Amino acid sequence: MQQEHTAGLHGDWLQFMILTTKLELPPLPADTLDRPRLSSQYEELFQSKVTLLTAPAGSGKSTLLGSWVRSEAVQAACVCLDEQDQDPLQFWLYMIHALDRVREGLCGDVLPHFLQRYPIEPRSALIILLNRLAESRQPVLLILDDYHAVKQPEIHEQMQYFIENLPLSIHLVLSSRTYPPFKLEKLRLRGEVKQFTLQELAFTTEEGIEFCQKIMRLDVARGEAHGWVQQTEGWAAGLKLLALSHAFGANSLVSPMNSISSPLSREDHGQHGDRTISDYLLEEVFQRQSPEMQQFLLRTSITRRMNSDLCQVLSDMEEAPQLLRQLEKEHLFLVPLDREARWYRYHHLFSAFLRRELARYGTEHVNELHALAAHWYEQQGYPAEALDHYILGQYMQDAARLLEELFAHFIMGEWWTLRRYFDVLPLEIVKARPKLYMSYLFLFAREMPYGQMVKQLDELEHVIRVHLQGQLEPEIVGYLLQVICVMRAYMAYLNRDLEGLASYLVSYIDQGYPDDIAFQYMDYDRRESMRLRSFHGVNGYLRRGEACFGAITERWYAEHAYVTSYYGVGYGEILMEKDRLPEAICYADRALEVALQIKVAALLVPAYVLKARLELTLGRPEEGMKLLQQVTGLLSVEDMEYWHPALEAHQHRILLEMSPVEAAETILAKSVREGSVAAETSCDQMHHAIVRIRAMIVLEQYDLAQEELRRIRNQADERDWLTEQVECALLESIMLQKQGITDASVAALSRALMLGGPEGYIRSFIAEGEQMKLLLQHYLYLRRTKAIQDHGVKMAYVKQLLSAFARDKRARGLSSVGEANLDTKEVGLSPMEQKIFGYIAEGLTSKQIAAEFGISPGTVNTHIRRVFAKLGASSRTHAVQMAEQRGLL
Repeated sequence: MQQEHTAGLHGDWLQFMILTTKLELPPLPADTLDRPRLSSQYEELFQSKVTLLTAPAGSGKSTLLGSWVRSEAVQAACVCLDEQDQDPLQFWLYMIHALDRVREGLCGDVLPHFLQRYPIEPRSALIILLNRLAESRQPVLLILDDYHAVKQPEIHEQMQYFIENLPLSIHLVLSSRTYPPFKLEKLRLRGEVKQFTLQELAFTTEEGIEFCQKIMRLDVARGEAHGWVQQTEGWAAGLKLLALSHAFGANSLVSPMNSISSPLSREDHGQHGDRTISDYLLEEVFQRQSPEMQQFLLRTSITRRMNSDLCQVLSDMEEAPQLLRQLEKEHLFLVPLDREARWYRYHHLFSAFLRRELARYGTEHVNELHALAAHWYEQQGYPAEALDHYILGQYMQDAARLLEELFAHFIMGEWWTLRRYFDVLPLEIVKARPKLYMSYLFLFAREMPYGQMVKQLDELEHVIRVHLQGQLEPEIVGYLLQVICVMRAYMAYLNRDLEGLASYLVSYIDQGYPDDIAFQYMDYDRRESMRLRSFHGVNGYLRRGEACFGAITERWYAEHAYVTSYYGVGYGEILMEKDRLPEAICYADRALEVALQIKVAALLVPAYVLKARLELTLGRPEEGMKLLQQVTGLLSVEDMEYWHPALEAHQHRILLEMSPVEAAETILAKSVREGSVAAETSCDQMHHAIVRIRAMIVLEQYDLAQEELRRIRNQADERDWLTEQVECALLESIMLQKQGITDASVAALSRALMLGGPEGYIRSFIAEGEQMKLLLQHYLYLRRTKAIQDHGVKMAYVKQLLSAFARDKRARGLSSVGEANLDTKEVGLSPMEQKIFGYIAEGLTSKQIAAEFGISPGTVNTHIRRVFAKLGASSRTHAVQMAEQRGLL
């Protein structure tokens, strides 16, 4: 995570997007004057929540921040912002990476969950970050330098929420040329905001004199230095400019009439052509340089950061490294960006002046310099900066080429950055590159109406098939058609058209897979361990899932591809829920085989989880635990950090079956992390919460369990997540029955049957064990005696569930001791005996059975004795077990 750039263009996208030079303040320059009245202020910072440094460029904001950071008593996390930082996600990634330097492990703990939540619900992602920061009481300065560069309202809104909920251990310092657009009135009233303006940052007379004489080493009289301070009103950059002007031998200085009266009013003055004292002095300092140095300064001013190699390319001077060192030695507004002094930038004032001077040479000359910078950045493995320079230099064809290569990196997270590039590139250039145009359509797919996108894809496919035939290699044409097919599938997915999704993806595999990271590994949903629950449009509905997953998986069963495991796991989960265990095992094995070949965590984890759940279903929990432990050894450290909570929840679910009380105590001893469940949107996190509820029920913490069940059920209802709705209803039924609240327990069971019946849910009921079987038997009796309403629940479904319990016993090998001596000959039960025996298996008493047939209980007992004799059974339980083994039920 701390690498500065990637090797080539195919590294991890986080490394690709994070420049570590932006995560620390520039080292204090050699010409820094120690001003104790300001530097000592860090001791009082934590008495408030926020400190604002608001003053014009060159006022000493960064220098003051550097003096605070230099203090050993303070841990500081820093982000140096610039005009490129407009993507909200990237903004928070920089924040998290900066904080990780002082909160070790923060990236590992927070980043995976943050990335998962942010695109869906940014505020819940911020809750995760804030809660994690609140765990430590060690004070930390969080510094955002040059916040004025941020223009996106979305970032300001999220920062407002972040500030309002900052933990006590974090003190935010915002440095900006303008007052940030936050509402801080309440914090001000509570004394939680401290502000430094130009008035506080300005040099006092004594500080100004000391700066001129001791730091700049000028042989000037005290009175003359005093005049300079008055003339600049203590403005640090102005005083330095006067000192430099004197040092370079200026014949005259600016008159007091041109002194700086309101630096704030002159912000961005260069855009209006106004001549100010800074323009005058910068020009004078510039003109005092040698022609070689002037050329060097102008040609290197086009880039936001530079090193000696880049300077040599831009200036076309072999002595570029020596000139850089000379600038640093002469304190000529050169700012080092790292402690090793490999990267530099010019002070903002000086940079703006140089660019204005460079513009006089014409646009063509400036564009050529941008081209040189772009080529160098691209060759050195800094593609994002190369892309910026291609665009600034109006080399749109090269920009389009590079963006086409970089799309796969950006698509993983930086949507705003992609949009910015596509907004700048002419659409005709984008359309001239079919692959880039498809990337453009892919980016806007979520916003474009379904019909409009389909029309665009139809037109693009027509162009490829008709107009590009013969102009492109056949394999390129084939690739483009493959990607169009994938995009049609993606649009179908976004619009919950699961039938269309299956159709297009089957067509896609018929054509072959495009070798492109942006489309070959297109995961349609968040990475979660259970496809049936999380897949968009399926959400636990078995019929939808079977129509989609089944059609795809059956076609792709023999294909060694990512999608085989992706949909194969989902299909296996559906088959397991429908109690078609042999088929479920078959697809689970195949999915795991492919996942082990591809070795992608988003495939491995769901495949192993499905296998572990099947082992638990078959009565082999120890084998399930081994599988979950095995997959942890196959994951990288980074992947394990992401998947650990989900895997732990599945392990806890199995442990609750093996040793309920001990496991429940262990589960509840662990604190709930990552914010409240109310902000949760992840199916895996929902599963984790339900496992905790199970532990509460085991330990008879019914009030807590009921409260949590209500919260989870409300979320499941709002999101129309069927599996969670069924599971909550079943748990509520069992919990109420344990408390002796029978009527409410039956009502909850009825709700589970209403939800699960139309979709054919079976295993969710069986997984609840013997108590659920008894509840179903009681429910069946109440229905037969018309003591409760049917609410649309079919009796046949309830009987199917009870029969499944019997099959489950056989699968687990829980039959009676005498099973080995049973023969397989026909038992020969009469129709009446078969019906009565069916009621026995359902748990009805002789009196209840008699009421069903309108006969006496004695007659029923006579039939039962005959059944016992034919089976060789000694009791009702024994008879049911023997009948199960012979397949009579």
